[in-house]
Amino acid sequence: MEENTETSPLCSKKGNTPKVQRTVGVLAASAVLFGNCVGAGIFISPKGVYEKAGSPGAGLVVWGLTGILATLCTLAYAELGTMIPQSGGEFVYINKAYGKLPAFLFSFCTVFLIKPASMSVVAMVFGEYFSHLVWGHAANVWASKAAAGVLIVVLGLFNIIGVQVITRLLSVASVLKMGVVAFLISCGITVLVKGGGHIENFHTPFSFEGSSTNPTDYGLAFYYCLFTFQAWNSLNYMTEEIKTPERTLPIGGLVGLLGVSISYFLCNIAYLMMFSLYQIVQTNTIAMDSGFAAFGRPGEIIMTLGLLVSCLGCIGGAICCISRNLQCTADSGVFPEFMGGINKRFQTPVRAIIIESSMMCLYLLFDANVLIPFLSTVEWLFYCVTFSVVLFLRYKEPNTHRPFKVPILVSVILLLVTGTFVVLPLFSSSSRLSTLLGLCWLPFGSLVYAARYYYTRYSHRTAV
Repeated sequence: MEENTETSPLCSKKGNTPKVQRTVGVLAASAVLFGNCVGAGIFISPKGVYEKAGSPGAGLVVWGLTGILATLCTLAYAELGTMIPQSGGEFVYINKAYGKLPAFLFSFCTVFLIKPASMSVVAMVFGEYFSHLVWGHAANVWASKAAAGVLIVVLGLFNIIGVQVITRLLSVASVLKMGVVAFLISCGITVLVKGGGHIENFHTPFSFEGSSTNPTDYGLAFYYCLFTFQAWNSLNYMTEEIKTPERTLPIGGLVGLLGVSISYFLCNIAYLMMFSLYQIVQTNTIAMDSGFAAFGRPGEIIMTLGLLVSCLGCIGGAICCISRNLQCTADSGVFPEFMGGINKRFQTPVRAIIIESSMMCLYLLFDANVLIPFLSTVEWLFYCVTFSVVLFLRYKEPNTHRPFKVPILVSVILLLVTGTFVVLPLFSSSSRLSTLLGLCWLPFGSLVYAARYYYTRYSHRTAV
């Protein structure tokens, strides 16, 4: 078996890797991580977290533990990023340790399942809030999904025409989503100052009454929490642009995730100040309800508009990035050639944009509560594989220079915890089917890889 020694990023070709400037310092890295993490997830996940946890206290514990877990994950990735200082994230690390097939499966699942499905969930949030803002309680689920579909199509067209509009939208959305989080926290404070709210949510033993005793429920609660931390690994995709990665990756990751964790925890404190557990679990528009609880109809409108623009920026930026990932991998031979290429008229990857936008629209046919365990199972399976790379390379390459190292116990714990996250949903009747469907992408991807491999070999033999 030929040893795999080349670990180039997705788009690189041997001898033709462009050099980029290392311009991202600790402060910028922290801001990038914070900006990428904080988004619509904090308005999607609380319902699922508290429904599965069963009590306010248990839900807050899950949020706190998720912040700690995401921080440990970032530190483990910092070891890989400083040892293998190439952009590309998991693809690079898995390819180095285990070869082309596992790396292909990661890329395949990322561009066709994990990223488009997660953006479909964000689009559903946009549709839900937009339809409630326009039609009020008369809005139904199909009106919401229609609005989400129109949004994806329009943002896909903007991405085809050019990235200027998208980059401007991203700039505005980045500022607004921070403002939305700050406004949400202020809503909780306002309700408390007015003498209202649900202070009983913080009184023991009431705060833990009704807590679930089923480990599977907590596994699913962690999935919903982790969905809000999805971009915790984003710095490893820009390692080649980071100054002194041995210092910036761990410190930037720590500072950024500390900010994210504190923000999310304060948001949940605000929710529990304003609403009972029953109200949190029953509503699909908790941000809108928060604005109304504190400031009436004006607060409801301000919160909703801010959230809508945040969703616009999130989805528009995702289509831009994911489509270029697909185009990049297709041009380098990982995926079929027809998926890649740059359109001569628009100078954008039109075919890749159409494919990714279509996948997002397809996932709108499913419910968000189905999609989150569906995509999270596969996502955390690959995180588990990546944490095993840390241990594998410690054994295989013990003398390789590692500018930053995490204690080996941390890597072992992360491997066991993420492995548990993959297995636990299989024991829940509510998530078993979606989890199995997600895992089915692995044999499906293997068949695609085999077909691609044999087609390439046959084509070369025919050409000779």
